[in-house]
Amino acid sequence: MKWIDGWYPVILDRGLLPHVPQLVEHRNGEFCVALDLEPSFVAEACQHGYMPMGEIAQGRPILLIKSHQKRCILDFENLHISRKLKRYARTLTFYVNRDFSECLRRIKIHYHPDTWLIKPLCDALIALHQNPMSGVSFHSIEIYDGDNVVAGEIGYTTGAIYSSLAGFHTQNGSGSVQLALLGKILDESGFAFWDLGMPIPYKESLGANIINRDMFLKRWKINGDRPTPEWSALILDTAEILQRLRCN
Repeated sequence: MKWIDGWYPVILDRGLLPHVPQLVEHRNGEFCVALDLEPSFVAEACQHGYMPMGEIAQGRPILLIKSHQKRCILDFENLHISRKLKRYARTLTFYVNRDFSECLRRIKIHYHPDTWLIKPLCDALIALHQNPMSGVSFHSIEIYDGDNVVAGEIGYTTGAIYSSLAGFHTQNGSGSVQLALLGKILDESGFAFWDLGMPIPYKESLGANIINRDMFLKRWKINGDRPTPEWSALILDTAEILQRLRCN
């Protein structure tokens, strides 16, 4: 483990998980590492407000535990829905949890086989979709055009927070439609805010703000132990999609 510790702080037991922010801050970084990729450990990392990623290092699978220096969050009153989205949505259907494993497989294809979505981590995510632990449940959000899935993402709920982890799209505009509809559904359902992870311009265009680690973790602690809302809808047909894409 010494070669890993030279790069990142190493989490050898779960009792260290609450201290990840201090450990990464000491090195002016964002990552800790662990060798435990069991679903229960991944869930505990998520429950503390960190994002899980995988890596193969010297032939060995490791868990990267990311505590962002800067994090994108979206408060739903700031959700921006572009007027042009309706033109892309006229043949689409929206689903929550239609086929988690297939959505995850498509994301891996999108990112290429050597993505951070390594098999032991994917196995843990599938397990947490099937059997939530530590108040953490994984979900898939999918957009279909007929029988073809054309956009989707995986994410997870922790208390009253939804966190987006990874996504894909293969059809023009479908990814933007998926994000806009997810924002609407999260708002309707009563989630506190949407955790979008690392700052990327399209997230800011959606209405997200960038906050620092301390501010994010304060908001996480307030809302991460609240009851998780029920999804307001698990499927939207085309008419329902178009209704929700009306600009305010």
